[in-house]
Amino acid sequence: MQMTPMDMRGKTFVRRIRGYEPAEVDRFLQEAAEGFEAVYRENFELKETVERLETELANYKTLEELLRQSLVLAQKTAAEVKEAAGREAELIIREAEAESKRRLSQMEEKWTEIQAEIQGLLRRRELVRTQLKSFLEAQLAFALSSEEDKVSS
Repeated sequence: MQMTPMDMRGKTFVRRIRGYEPAEVDRFLQEAAEGFEAVYRENFELKETVERLETELANYKTLEELLRQSLVLAQKTAAEVKEAAGREAELIIREAEAESKRRLSQMEEKWTEIQAEIQGLLRRRELVRTQLKSFLEAQLAFALSSEEDKVSS
């Protein structure tokens, strides 16, 4: 079952004699819902970022394949041109290879940057998760200790 911040805000509890303090439970649920909403929103944004980066990556892979195909085509063309003018064809091939290596190098650099950005986002998401978990555990411990203090009084 996936819970949303709205589910947390709308949750009601059965009231019993000597039960939890309704106002305190409501405050806790409000705080938990706000924290959860922030993580929920950030997770949504991270998913959008990952989707955008994956789309960019797919575009770069398509470009890489087109460059590879262009290189093959340039080599075939060079062979035909070589029969007509050998020296000129060799010059064209060298220029095409240099350009494709340069572009491939640029794409590899971009790929590395994208991977690093994805890893950074994943680490950030894990940090936020850990912080939220710690916060919620502390709030729960506080609520439980407050309840124990009331029961023992």
